[in-house]
Formats: sequence, structure tokens, C-alpha cells
Amino acid sequence: MRFRTQRTMLSFMSVCALIAGLLAPFFDQPAYAATGREPVIVIPGVAGSEFTTTAAFRLSVDNGHGGTYTHDYGANEKVWVNTSEAIFSGDDDYFDALKMRADGVTPVAPALKASDIYHSAYDDLIGYLEGQGYVRNVDLWIFPYDWRRDIRTVTSQLDAMVTRALVASNGGRTDPATWTIRRADLVAHSMGGMVSRSYISDPARAARIDQLITLGSPQLGSVKFLKTLMYGDQFGPSFLGIGLNPDEIKDVVQNMPGAMQLLPSSTYYTYYNNSSSAKLRPYIEDRDVDGNGTAGGVLSYSAVKQLLLNTGKNSTVLNMAESYHTGIDGQRNGGVNGVRWAALVGQGQSTLGQMREYTGSCLTWTGYKPCPKRDETPVDGDGTVSTMSAAMGDPWQNLLINSGAQRWYVEREHAAMVQRDYVLGVATGDGNVLPWIGDLLRGTIPMSASAMATQTTGKPNRAPVQQVSGTWISALGPVALQISDAEGRSTGRKPGESEAKPGVPETRYERLPESEFVATKQDRPYTLSLAAEREGSVDLKVRVLGNGRVDRTAVYLGVLLGAKGRAQLAMQQGVGRAAAVQGWPALQIDADGDGVFERSVQASAVLDANASADASAPELTVEQPPAVASQSGTVTVRWQAADQGAGVLLESATLDPDTASARPVQNGETLTLTPGQHRVLIVVQDRAGNARSQELSFFVQ
Repeated sequence: MRFRTQRTMLSFMSVCALIAGLLAPFFDQPAYAATGREPVIVIPGVAGSEFTTTAAFRLSVDNGHGGTYTHDYGANEKVWVNTSEAIFSGDDDYFDALKMRADGVTPVAPALKASDIYHSAYDDLIGYLEGQGYVRNVDLWIFPYDWRRDIRTVTSQLDAMVTRALVASNGGRTDPATWTIRRADLVAHSMGGMVSRSYISDPARAARIDQLITLGSPQLGSVKFLKTLMYGDQFGPSFLGIGLNPDEIKDVVQNMPGAMQLLPSSTYYTYYNNSSSAKLRPYIEDRDVDGNGTAGGVLSYSAVKQLLLNTGKNSTVLNMAESYHTGIDGQRNGGVNGVRWAALVGQGQSTLGQMREYTGSCLTWTGYKPCPKRDETPVDGDGTVSTMSAAMGDPWQNLLINSGAQRWYVEREHAAMVQRDYVLGVATGDGNVLPWIGDLLRGTIPMSASAMATQTTGKPNRAPVQQVSGTWISALGPVALQISDAEGRSTGRKPGESEAKPGVPETRYERLPESEFVATKQDRPYTLSLAAEREGSVDLKVRVLGNGRVDRTAVYLGVLLGAKGRAQLAMQQGVGRAAAVQGWPALQIDADGDGVFERSVQASAVLDANASADASAPELTVEQPPAVASQSGTVTVRWQAADQGAGVLLESATLDPDTASARPVQNGETLTLTPGQHRVLIVVQDRAGNARSQELSFFVQ
């Protein structure tokens, strides 16, 4: 009896499978096989695919810092990510093998192929899917790709993998007419989401995909890559968990179209239009960076592109990136071609939104002088990708590109979207994203425009969450910045270290040349430490963030430290709410580094939201005395200073700066000069740290 029942059921299942296969072409949704399910293809982000040599070769290439790098690579050698090479400090020229030539098409080392994913970053996601019953190379597939190349050229390789996945899921049958499973699902992280979106932009390819799930994809670009291209950064490795020399990363990416396609697109600038501190444009040029004789201020998309060209960036590759975004960002009427797209947008993390080059003031042992400063200001996002880039528009104003995507929002960092939850390096659970992915693949979450169900706190939600709060700490000058908590954990770096340690929970470190930054989310007691790397002047800014914007800034300007000097600021809980200087702690200064804090200084100013946004230098009007002083050598120096933004903080004048006889000059003072050439340097600085200067020259006969 039991045998007959099983035979009857098997025959029934076979008939059902046959009917499903015959009817599948007539329905939008795929038919599911009785013994299988749609295959899932995992697509990693930028730098998430490893590269292995296909043959031994010798590389001899410009090393990007004045020499030639020559190295012999063996057959089947893992070049990216070669952790043995990555852990060594130094120039990291070993990774020059990843470079592309100036045409943006030809690699300098042709004997390299994308061979696997970087497992340290993606094993949690793969392991979770395997725990849901997926089997590698049956209904779970990994798509390593050459993330250096133009995204549009990768789609043919992805198409081949989709075919392989569908053949395997249908028992090895190669004839699509016999398939019961006709579509695959794509789960794509970061840049992988851009690859996927490019793939489904073609209707024929889109017909082979059921669901697309993107995780923190910079669809409109990322300011972090603009930083990488201009200054160097931990691009890629920052979320992969390894450290490389930022200058090497800058050198390697210069001719990579795929990387260049991560630049903020022209559409990015329509949402981040600098209308508020929550919508910052990517770059402010308040001093002449590109040597064209002008400082452009808040730059538009076209102005940023011109600045990149003026500073020698590759026009061929920049045009490839622009062409890609012009095509993909313009698909505003259901460009998904019927694919069900769930786009996960990370929020609640301080994310690089704007870089600014400007003229500040540096205190020296002989007085103040103008000096270049580089600063960063955050917007809301996942720590790598801004909210409005991943969401493809402004979710708070409901001004969104009609991409066909169903947007979901979660308070989680970029790397953590493909990882479990960890405490002290020990996994404590699957987190809130991995189960969400599983629910989507199982179909237990409705994928429709009306599915606006409220989720449990912490899980992905259909509505955007409150924007980022916390602090953004900037140390502008030749120092190493660290922040420590009550448990003795630290985020930042010590002098001479090339890599930062991310030890304090919910903090993150950023760096520009001679500028360092730490973001914090929690209002807790912290100790900020500044350690000099050489003698110099430092500006410390503590920005207090509320609902995605800068509400308040405490500034400590012109902190002069010797070659081994250090300074320390004890931040107590709630101090960020103080609107007056007296409510902020004093900065303790050990100028000579002997271990004794010999003095303390109060904050120079505490700025409100409007004054925090002041990016204009003060006005300076100098009365012009004769260039040749009288025979007696007397000359009177007068000036006027004004500032309509944060207000004037200091006015300084120095006679014969940078000489042994340098001395301060008072406004309106009449000087009696010795015969010869003399200079007077006048510097005016506002409470936000912006400065303007003018120099007078005299010759006494």
C-alpha cells in the first residue's frame, strides 16, 4: 500500500512539473520546480572580487611616486587580496599589478583574472544562504568580476553565469524549453548593485531575473571615491577589513573605469544641492587647488569634473563614467523591465558628504600666518554611501527617481549589510539584514507598492528613519587623532602609524593629508587625544549632529604643538548640548611632549547651525602706506576687518615674519624701521576658522 501511494505521488508530481513547464512562458512569475527553487547569484562590491595570476610574469611599471616598480609574480598567485603583502607597512607597490593603462581598457598585467570573492567580507552572507538550504554551484552561485573595468562590459559575463545557474537548477538540462525554473535572483552588495542594475536595463536579460536585492549600492555615486581619486583613501579595503597605503590606492585607481563610475554623478548634485547642511555638495574649493588662478567655491558637477581634469585626471576614463551614469540614471520610467527590485538603503551613520579646501590660520612661534586647511563634513548614510545615492533621490521629500525599485531603509553600516552581528569579534546573531534577505527570497515579504508594513525596531523599514546624530571630530593639522572610551578602547591612530584602529563601538575614522576625523554615534564620555607628527598648529573642531545636520560646532583654533607635543580633551556626556564656551571642557596642552600638561585653553568659539556653515573668509581692508618708507624709516599700519558669518575672532599682524627679529604689530601702530627690506603680514580669522591675509612690503633707504 505504501509503495503504491509513493508511486502515485511521484507520478502526480511529474505531471505537475510537466504542466508547470508548459505553462511557464504564459505567466510573468516563474514556475517553481517540484524539487528545486530559483538560483541565487551573489555579486560582491568594489574590490570584493579576488584576482589570481593565470601565468607567471614580470611587472615593470611606474610606481606613482617617482620611480619604477619591478616584481616577478608567480603562476596562480593571489594578487588581490594578498593579505601577506597588505599587512606590511610601506608603499604597497605590490598592488600596482591591478593598474589599468590610460585607455581604461588594457590592464598593465594581462595575466590576471577575477577568480573568487573576498571571503572575509562575504562569508557571513554565503553561510546564511547555505543555512537556508542553498547549495553552492546548484542553486547558490558567486559572481566574481573585474571591478576595475567599465560596468557595462561585465554584463556579458554575468549573463553567462545566469545561464549556468539556470541549467544547474534545472537538473543540467540545457534546453530552456524543458526548464521549470526560468529565472534567477540576484543579491548584490555595493558596486554589485550597479552591475546588476546595468544588467537588467536590457529587457532580454531582465526576463531571466525574478528578484534583484541590492544592499547599500551607490547608484548615484559616492563622495568617498572622489576623495580616493584626489587624495587617496581606504577605498575598498576599508570595509574588507585590511589596511593599505592610501597613496597606493590613489595611484592604482587612476585609470579604472569601474572605480571612476563610483564618482558622484550629475544626478547626485540635483539632490545634494547645498541647500542645507543635510544636502551638502561634494566639494568646496575655497583656495586655488588646481592652479587655474581662481577658487571656485561650492563646485557644481561640471566644475568638479573640470577640477579633476585640471589636476591631471584621465579624461578618457572620466568620460566613460559620465556616459554610464547618463544612460543608467536617465531610466526613470521603470528601468527594471519587470524585475522585482528591493533596494536596501543604509542610514544613521556619519557619511562623508563634503570635502573643503580653504585658507585657515596657523600659529607659529613668531605669530599667525595663512595656511592651507582640508576639512570634511558628513551627511546621513551607511558610512560609505550617502542615503540619497542609495535611495536614488530624497526619501524625506519623496523626490525619488522612478526606477522601479522598492526602497527599504535600515540603520546599519555599509560592510555590516553582508555580515552577522558581532561583539568583541564573536558572532551574536544574524543581524537584521540577512534574515530580511531570506524573507525576500522565500516570498514572505510582499514586494508591492502597497507593502508599507511597519517593521520591528531595527529591521529594514519601508519608510526612512531619522537621520544621523552624534559627533564629527576634525583635527586639522600635523597630528594623529585618537578617541578613547571609559573601557580603554580607542579609534584612530598613533603618530607614525599608517593604519587606524577601530576599537570603540559605533565610531569610525577618516583621513585626509594632515587632517584626521572620527565619527561617533553615542553620547558617551570620550577622551580626544592629539599627538604631533611634527611641529605645527592644529585646529580642533567638534561638530554636533542632529537629524542629519550640524547643529553646533565647538572650535579650538591655533593649538601650537612641538614636534612631540600632545593635547587632550575630556568630553563628558551631554557636553554637546552646551551652546556657550563655558559649557565645553578646556583643551589640555603638553606643547613639548614631556608628559606634563602645562596649560589649558577654552574653546575659541561655539557656533550655532548657521555659523557652523560659514565658509566665507573675513573681509580685510588695509590702508596702503607708501612702499618706500621715509628717510626716518617710519610707517603706520592700519586695517579694518569684518565678517558677516561667524564673526571675527582674531586680527594679527607680524613684522618681518619668519625671521629672528619678528614681532607683533598693533593696528594703527607707527613703526620705525631699520634700513633695508621689511614685510608686515596681516591675518584675520573668523570664529569658524576661515582666514584672509595681506602682506605689505617696505624698503627703507
